Amino acid sequence: MRPRRPDPLHEPDRVDERVDELLRRNAELKERALHLSEELVQMKAQLHQAQARIAAVSPIEEATGLLTVGEMQARALVEIARASRYERELGLVVFELEPSLPPDAERSRALAELCRMQCRAGDLAGRGDLGDIVVLLPETSLGGALVMASRILSLDAAHAGGHARAGCASWPRHGRALAAFLAAARGALRAARSAGDSSVPGIAA
Repeated sequence: MRPRRPDPLHEPDRVDERVDELLRRNAELKERALHLSEELVQMKAQLHQAQARIAAVSPIEEATGLLTVGEMQARALVEIARASRYERELGLVVFELEPSLPPDAERSRALAELCRMQCRAGDLAGRGDLGDIVVLLPETSLGGALVMASRILSLDAAHAGGHARAGCASWPRHGRALAAFLAAARGALRAARSAGDSSVPGIAA
């Protein structure tokens, strides 16, 4: 016959050792869980910092898909230099939502998406330094810019109530410098706003 294995319940010392071992392992597990939790908090903080850094240098607005102000200005200067070199026209359209209405992020995103969707390859849609939407159209006349602006305003009226306004200008006719070019389109936009008909883009004088 096999000898009986000792019953640990009848050996107090061994029971105490087992309890101590379980308590020690439990403490180790708790310490490890706390360490992992701290690591997770640190990783989340690092992720948020990285996302913030990416957003700071990204050329695209996350919410709208438009080029950021700085990126739009940089690319516009490149296009003006190219147009000057090859003696080509540039069309420009500036859009805004009716400023008398309360700010509406969803409407702003919808207008930005309309502008992006109507752009051809090579066109640029970005944020202006005054918060408006700027669309630059290489090798496009004032008439071409007017056609695009009218199409976007018509789509906006059909799908979002028609609270957008637009102003058009062309380079070099309305200013060779970017600031003058933008000012001409914005002046046309203000004229369109004063006229009160959202379906008709303003045209720079």
